[in-house]
Amino acid sequence: MRAHVGLLYLLVHVLANARGQYDLCKSLVSTDEGAVWEHYACQPKAQAMKEYMRILVEPPGVTCGNPPERFCTLENPYLCSDECDASNPDLAHPPQLMQDRERSGLITYWQTVTWRRYPEPLQANITLSWNKTLELTDDIQITFEYGRPTVMVLEKSLNFGRTWQPYQYYADDCWDAFNIAPRRARDLTAANVTHVICTEQYSRWVGSKNEKVVRFEVRSRFAIFAGPRLLNMEGLYTRMESMKGLRDFFTFTNLRLRLLRPALGGTYVQRENLMKYFYAISNVEVLAR
Repeated sequence: MRAHVGLLYLLVHVLANARGQYDLCKSLVSTDEGAVWEHYACQPKAQAMKEYMRILVEPPGVTCGNPPERFCTLENPYLCSDECDASNPDLAHPPQLMQDRERSGLITYWQTVTWRRYPEPLQANITLSWNKTLELTDDIQITFEYGRPTVMVLEKSLNFGRTWQPYQYYADDCWDAFNIAPRRARDLTAANVTHVICTEQYSRWVGSKNEKVVRFEVRSRFAIFAGPRLLNMEGLYTRMESMKGLRDFFTFTNLRLRLLRPALGGTYVQRENLMKYFYAISNVEVLAR
């Protein structure tokens, strides 16, 4: 038995050093020869996953720049001097700019075509894949430039994209967009912590360039069991193991953003200037293990 345990320890130690993502753990177990330490690989540590994700944007042609086009901003809707051109690296906005590291204070972002085909919906799907099963450990954060969408859905898959289920709905008017009453994650309780909600918190136009981030609030749900400062993590872990469906709620293989209606600037769609309506994402943060 001791030889077996020693071999297991060596194997796990080599695996941990080789892969760099497992801690070495041990527990005291009873055997015919008495109590011995059993060594095993711990759960991976939480880490930022954006550098490892693969991004698929649909439909084809929704990314701006081919052909080149001009666009405006909601703050200056008649100053349409900006250009998106896929053939020019300085003017291109490809999907990989959602996951790059911003350098020298320069914000880079993926951008769609403008809503030039209105009233046809301007919609885009962004699928994020890792080819493994992950568990969320913190809020998902999506940073939008030039206004957050007025309607969108965050979805997840547990089977590598074969089927999808909603994670959260976002709208400036939840009743109008999804026929769902608006709720906030911080108002959830232990009895409904895994309910899929619609929130209006991140979709209404506030006219501020600083209001960029859309969140899927994991910490607010953790706080139900771990306290407002997340000091009682043991209580959370206990619930994770004992409460049916709780761990599965935070588990996924893929995420998908369905962008259904862009920022409107707090007004109706102004058909005389459709170049100010589009989606732009500069960053996607997913902390998981």
